[in-house]
Amino acid sequence: MLYFDGPYQGMDHASDFCHCANCQSAHGKRFGKPVPDQRTCSHGERMQYLAWLHDEVLFGFFREVRELIRSTRNVPVVFNNSPMLSHGEWWRTHGLAIVDGFMYEASDTPEAKLFNLQLGKSTGKVTWTYLGHHTEYSREHLIDESVRGWYTYPVEGQELLLDGAVATAAGVGCVYWGLQRFFYQPEKPDAYESGRYMKDLFAFQLKHREMLRPLSSRPQVGILVGSRTVGLYAGSHFVPSAYPNYYRGAFNLFKSLSIESEPFLDFLMTEQQLARYTMVFLPNVACLSDEQCAMLRRYAESGGILVSTHLTSVADESSRVRSNFGLSDVFGASLDDPEPIEYPDLFLKQPQGDLIPQDPQVVRMHATGGTVEATTWDRGNHRDLGAAVVTNRVGKGQSIYIGSGLEALYEETRINAVREYLAGLLLPSLESGRAYNLEYVPGVTPHYMASKETIVLHFLADTANVVHHQKARESFVAVENVKARLRVPGKIKAVTLMRSGVATETKRDGEWIAVTVPRLLVWEAIRVDLA
Repeated sequence: MLYFDGPYQGMDHASDFCHCANCQSAHGKRFGKPVPDQRTCSHGERMQYLAWLHDEVLFGFFREVRELIRSTRNVPVVFNNSPMLSHGEWWRTHGLAIVDGFMYEASDTPEAKLFNLQLGKSTGKVTWTYLGHHTEYSREHLIDESVRGWYTYPVEGQELLLDGAVATAAGVGCVYWGLQRFFYQPEKPDAYESGRYMKDLFAFQLKHREMLRPLSSRPQVGILVGSRTVGLYAGSHFVPSAYPNYYRGAFNLFKSLSIESEPFLDFLMTEQQLARYTMVFLPNVACLSDEQCAMLRRYAESGGILVSTHLTSVADESSRVRSNFGLSDVFGASLDDPEPIEYPDLFLKQPQGDLIPQDPQVVRMHATGGTVEATTWDRGNHRDLGAAVVTNRVGKGQSIYIGSGLEALYEETRINAVREYLAGLLLPSLESGRAYNLEYVPGVTPHYMASKETIVLHFLADTANVVHHQKARESFVAVENVKARLRVPGKIKAVTLMRSGVATETKRDGEWIAVTVPRLLVWEAIRVDLA
């Protein structure tokens, strides 16, 4: 195996356009014009140049290196893709199309880590992750951010256990990032809390490896992640650093609704990928090419359910703003202005029922063929700002367009009324294919995996008593009597709680079984062995 820690290094100065003879020649051959002057070029020209530099020059060279390696000896080539979709380095993810696998380091939260690991798994590439990133504390009182702390001390804390549980649930490989710390300690590794956690985790994976390896997720919903949106889009009301709140918000929303979803990348989208899902969710995917819009349109016309939010399809793949949604005919709605408005105290107003908190940033649009399910009510001024949610029939399928980022609002607030409204909007189309149902508990994230012989429903309990400072020590509190229902069509051989290692009683009702986890501390999993 060949591992590249940073094949993209050297791109720190990508925004300083290169006008050397070689770049001028290559750019002219590709676009029929010289490298633009970065002082006077348009936004579209700037975005086109950067996309070319990242995708074609950098990764074109990396692809050549990969082929040279393959021609000599066909060994796996892997690379480090830790930032995933960070605004400044969004393009690094495009390297996934070249390599055989990648290593993902860390996230600020367990939920974000599970999302990114699932995103990596959706590519079909081998994925593994570091455990132990909590060694790096917030460093708020330090001037020099490169001074990070005690690399020679073993990290202790239950968050390390949760980190390992997330990786196990996602089905990825694990490497303990802090192993070298034990070299400086007088006792053996298992004399320390972190060492015992890691020993137990790897012993668990070794014990169950024959069962864990064939497991895979069973997503009903695909969440399209716009790599070009986070890297290229520059609307005046668009905050690139907050863009993850949309796609992670969608992911966590479906988790709270007991619906399995899978994030996947825009540049890897195919007809075959879309066909895997009953529903495709487009969380504020502003940048979509005409070809991608056509692909999504065909998905809906053939019977799929397309859910889109906020600025989805207002721009093309180079961030050039369109005069209307690229998917206007699918939405059954037309864009009044490509720039949203921000206003306080906005609510969703339905024909019947209570007002629901609305995202304070809303797109101005109107229905052109679809049905208006809710409008935006400005309660402070007693005025209706127009359509907020539009549904539309598209061939054999359906479109739901939400003219705001309700999923981002849910991610930032966890308002129950927003979750319940979206549940009423989305679940009717998904209920028949549901694999499990968990009684909602804030902080408890389910993750469903299955093979021909086994069903495993993981529970990740991010229920700590300290959440104020990033990477602060956390001690977790137990959740009592977590109740779940699983759909099991066939005969059952056994039902056990994997971490506890004990059999558990179940109640069966047709295809469904009911299981109660008596005490959930950090992590547990229900295992159903099929006869």
